[in-house]
Amino acid sequence: MSPLEQVLAAAKKLYDDGKEPSLALIKTKLGNSIPMRVLIQGLQQFKSLSEQDKQAISSTISSPATLSQANSTSTAHADKLVQLENELSELKAELSTLKQQFDQFKQTHITSERSEK
Repeated sequence: MSPLEQVLAAAKKLYDDGKEPSLALIKTKLGNSIPMRVLIQGLQQFKSLSEQDKQAISSTISSPATLSQANSTSTAHADKLVQLENELSELKAELSTLKQQFDQFKQTHITSERSEK
């Protein structure tokens, strides 16, 4: 469930409970795992829905364990991305070094050919 879907589900749950969804109530229900801009976007989207569309929203909110698992997966992906970026930087540096060595080799080879003539 995406963060926006979580906000919509929380707003629907509040609405179904007879409460007017607000940023404070939604944030209380979801915790600090959702960025404020997504909370605002979700609340605005919920308020603009028709009654029929509001009823169509699933009111199932991910449990903290599910959110924690999603966050750890995101962290693992972020760690892998950092690792790949570091490897890319290392490979670029190695390529640059090899290019310099090749250019030096060419210069040496050209110079030695000229001196033989």
